[in-house]
Amino acid sequence: MATKNKHDFEDLSSYSSEAEYKKSRRFGKWKKVLMAFLSIICVFMIVIGCGMLYLSTYMFADLTTNEITKTPDELGITEHTVTEKTIKNIALFGVDSRSDDFTGRSDAILVLSVDQKHNKIKLISLLRDIRVYMGDDYTYTSSGYDKITHAYQFGGPEYAIKVINQNFKLDITDYVTVNFTKMAEIVDAVGGVDIAITEGELKEINKNLNETNPDVKMDKSGLVHMNGDQAVAFARIRNIGNDNGRAERQQKVLTALLDVVVDMPVTSYPETVKNMCSLCETSLDFNEIMDLAPIVLNGFTIEKTIIPDEEIEGFSSGYMENGGWMWTCDLDVAAQHIYELIYEPENTEE
Repeated sequence: MATKNKHDFEDLSSYSSEAEYKKSRRFGKWKKVLMAFLSIICVFMIVIGCGMLYLSTYMFADLTTNEITKTPDELGITEHTVTEKTIKNIALFGVDSRSDDFTGRSDAILVLSVDQKHNKIKLISLLRDIRVYMGDDYTYTSSGYDKITHAYQFGGPEYAIKVINQNFKLDITDYVTVNFTKMAEIVDAVGGVDIAITEGELKEINKNLNETNPDVKMDKSGLVHMNGDQAVAFARIRNIGNDNGRAERQQKVLTALLDVVVDMPVTSYPETVKNMCSLCETSLDFNEIMDLAPIVLNGFTIEKTIIPDEEIEGFSSGYMENGGWMWTCDLDVAAQHIYELIYEPENTEE
């Protein structure tokens, strides 16, 4: 009885040799593996797509967005302005409006620098009473100079960004605004913050609380856990350390918020982000927000500074345009100080 060849049931008529046939068989197996791999990728993309849909329709559904120009000239960005793809600078405005909108003087002005190159978040507080150049078309003073807080009040966030960029040589194209009345809700959304306070600050907190929410008090100094109303009352203190002290306290609140966010489990992010989004107005779109997300997941350190400070040339204060009390300094030196903090040129590899 003849032995059956292992290829008896295969049609070899199209192959010139058995070696070529085996090569084709191997290709067929790899083709199946490749198809399986591509199928997995497709499924993964669908899952991610559904996740993105969830993020955009649930987490960011209540976010108030405001589209502003991205044209560099209109935002005070020149061809000489330093930019870095891995560093995103965003203007943060805190308006002290007693209504629920996002208008008024920007009593808190910060530059938030998200540095994914060095895994750092940098907070630069610009004191609300810095004397800056507002532009040739500024009609509220004859000199064109005024305190920076008026930029947001008279021209909104887009104009305020332009004023910041042209005075401090920055490349800001986006902003986030929080009403201080809503800041309390943001702090409550993360369960409160831990901040160390002095006896003097305790008294001032209770004075501020008596004006806004008499039913809420604090009864001790030291490291305390604050709810939203207490944290805002702390950030509003102006009788200790003048405007510099106030800026430092605002930074403490923001830093404490960041600490809470970093320490919370990732599973808590969706609900927390959803709660916070309803309390902010921003020009950032969904994709831009997602581009900033990796630094939260990868971990970061925080660096802070206040502009101006005593190390900057020309640092002084006095009554200026229209009888307004303002801080003055050499703005070019201040811009260089900010540049060194944000871009860390001494650490740049050649």
